[in-house]
Amino acid sequence: MTKAKKTVRISENDLVNLIDNIVSEAVQLKKKEWLAEQVKKGDKTAILETKLNILEAKITKLAGK
Repeated sequence: MTKAKKTVRISENDLVNLIDNIVSEAVQLKKKEWLAEQVKKGDKTAILETKLNILEAKITKLAGK
């Protein structure tokens, strides 16, 4: 049995945007993990940064980005 090959056509701009979104999501995930570790350690700077990130996300959502 042979597997059928599928070809997907995507413009260069769409590909760049897709990659950018994937990278941004991965960075945010790693940052959240790091901040969670810092909070467990009792690092007050990390706690403040976590709160700032939450506010930034809310502002971005309200701004419609």
